[in-house]
Amino acid sequence: MLKYKLLLVCFILPLLIVAQNVTIRGEAKSYEFSEIGVWITNDYISNSQRELTYSMVDSMGNFVLEFNAKEILYITLKINKYIASMYVEPNINYEIKILPPDSTTYQNPNLEHDVKISINLKSRTEINSLTMDYDNQFDYFTYVEFVSLYSRKAYPKIDSFKLAMRKFYSEVHNSYFETYITYTIAALEEKTKLSEKKLYSNYIDGKPIQYSNPEYMNFLNTFYKQKIQNFALSKEGFPLSFQINDRGSLTGVINILKRDAFLKNDTISELVLLKGLFESYYDGSFKQKSIIAILQQIATDSRISEHRLIAISILNSLSKLKPGSNAPYFELPDKNGLTHSIDELRDKKYIYLMFLDASCTSCLEQLKVIPAFKKKYGERITFVTITNFNSNAELKNFCVKNPKYDWLFVYDNSKGQLRTNYEIKAIPSYFLINPEGKFVQIPAESPEGDIDRAFYDIVKPKIKLHNVGSKRDY
Repeated sequence: MLKYKLLLVCFILPLLIVAQNVTIRGEAKSYEFSEIGVWITNDYISNSQRELTYSMVDSMGNFVLEFNAKEILYITLKINKYIASMYVEPNINYEIKILPPDSTTYQNPNLEHDVKISINLKSRTEINSLTMDYDNQFDYFTYVEFVSLYSRKAYPKIDSFKLAMRKFYSEVHNSYFETYITYTIAALEEKTKLSEKKLYSNYIDGKPIQYSNPEYMNFLNTFYKQKIQNFALSKEGFPLSFQINDRGSLTGVINILKRDAFLKNDTISELVLLKGLFESYYDGSFKQKSIIAILQQIATDSRISEHRLIAISILNSLSKLKPGSNAPYFELPDKNGLTHSIDELRDKKYIYLMFLDASCTSCLEQLKVIPAFKKKYGERITFVTITNFNSNAELKNFCVKNPKYDWLFVYDNSKGQLRTNYEIKAIPSYFLINPEGKFVQIPAESPEGDIDRAFYDIVKPKIKLHNVGSKRDY
């Protein structure tokens, strides 16, 4: 069951709904002048996340977050390395407090840490109120019945609890919360070794797939853990490896999977296949190139939009930048606020891309040779430096102080996403990109390294050689 830390809970009168779909007004003392973001999980197979919106905690420790939501969302609030989670419903305003980190425990600066959150709840039927109330009853039940849950008495006890919860919440009509109850109990039954046939019949067969409900997906992921790999080792599933590794046929793979009693449904089998391909990418069960090929087929051909999106998320998480792969897109502002995209910059030219930290002395030293490179190779190569400044004013001030740096400087306003896309692990970092937008060198040689040789190979005159029976241009 998903857990989030809440305290100081009270009930207040409903507030007027403002124009924004969801508004979170909060207090975050000790986090003043920090950025706070709202993140959601794209899908519960790849577990990739994306940021919905962000704001700043002001000098008084206050912040406001506004975004749209079409359904109940389980969100994570992130301030630096500190995180707190809650549910939000469409057309509801929230008032919260994010408490300071626990100073009595060691805080590893490289890891995310949970912090406590207080929510002023509007009613007893609000989703945070419901889940907290239910969690208390669930926790009490598992505490009291701990011994019986791991014996033959488990199933009658769980059934009694299930009936009691249905009666207790009989006047609550919230499908998301109903799923929450159903699949936390399903997860408990799975842990007590209820037969797979009963679990499948009770909770999967004929039931709608709830892709955005974390409790449903948590149960599904546990039930089908390592399913594809294990099935490939069985007598019935033995041809699966051939279909993936040799034929690369999505249709052939699905047809083999449907031999399993728990994978006869086309939608379930394709979803479990996505899970299995993601799980097995690094364990050697199948060839990595073949896994990529099947994922690309699902991303393109699946009739289920959620599966296409999951496949794309997995592909993005698995992709490793390498020579010949496409350079991630960017569109960044210069000192005057004018934006420059990678597509514009590579028009008939190569790009020598540099990621720079302006406070790095060694980085600045290496830039001193760029003017000579620009004069020598500028007709074929565009030189671009991406800085860590936060505004065009900061960048303009830097350029005024360094007039000899007469090539294009831009600043990264992507909130770190661009560095993630380019997998920046150290500063400075360099990349050489061709006019088709593909990497030539990754990482590229530094300005003081051997990059001059690569530049010369780009601009050197082409020699025509004529051989017997062939004509080739070099």
